[in-house]
Amino acid sequence: MRPRFTLVLVLVLIGAVGGFVAAAGLAAGASVPRYPDLRTQPPADLRFDRLGDGTHVLRFSNTVWNAGEGRLELEGYPRPHRDAIPVYQNLYDAAVGGSLVSHKPVSSDILYHLSHNHYHFQDFASYLLLKKDASGTYQETTKKGTKTSFCIMDSTRVSGTYSQQYGGCDGALQGLTVGWGDDYVYTLPDQWVVLGTSRLADGTYAVQSTADPKNKLDEGGRDGNNVAKTCFKVRRGKIRAC
Repeated sequence: MRPRFTLVLVLVLIGAVGGFVAAAGLAAGASVPRYPDLRTQPPADLRFDRLGDGTHVLRFSNTVWNAGEGRLELEGYPRPHRDAIPVYQNLYDAAVGGSLVSHKPVSSDILYHLSHNHYHFQDFASYLLLKKDASGTYQETTKKGTKTSFCIMDSTRVSGTYSQQYGGCDGALQGLTVGWGDDYVYTLPDQWVVLGTSRLADGTYAVQSTADPKNKLDEGGRDGNNVAKTCFKVRRGKIRAC
């Protein structure tokens, strides 16, 4: 897996026309689109850490992958001197190749980093700490992740045999090939849930990851399977399996 940087993604500055697909350029009589289906693998590699300012955090690795019949493809329009740029989701009638059948706006809060000429997609995933109460039910806590923006790329194949289509964030397109996942390992900055100024008390917890929590991306109506969680116990400041 290639190195990742939390606040930056590469977006090559290209001509106003070259490299972008206008809505008028959609294939005439195009067929039914094949949608992505985002799913989150259970968070792994859980461990406590303490930052330089004394803040306690729970680090973990997270993978969001595409279990659908179609690719996830996002296309960004660069605006070098602005923090936000519009982004569009492209839908095709085949997992690889095929015709473009939809070029729809997703949002306009994509973060653009001028010095690195690339962008991050906001709200691709969210992280939350849950705690098990006396009745055995996991309840939400106020402790959440700080990571809100992501480079989206094929990091590892989870299933299937499709070749990697989005091997880096070095252009106008980001995405996930069918069967491929986007990995964020626990060593990355901001890949954590913030616990605060004190250690986590003894108890049973779960860290929950949600892909596309604000449903910005079109998955063909399959938005109910985007959540996964991993249970763990804390005993005397140490993490143990449930």
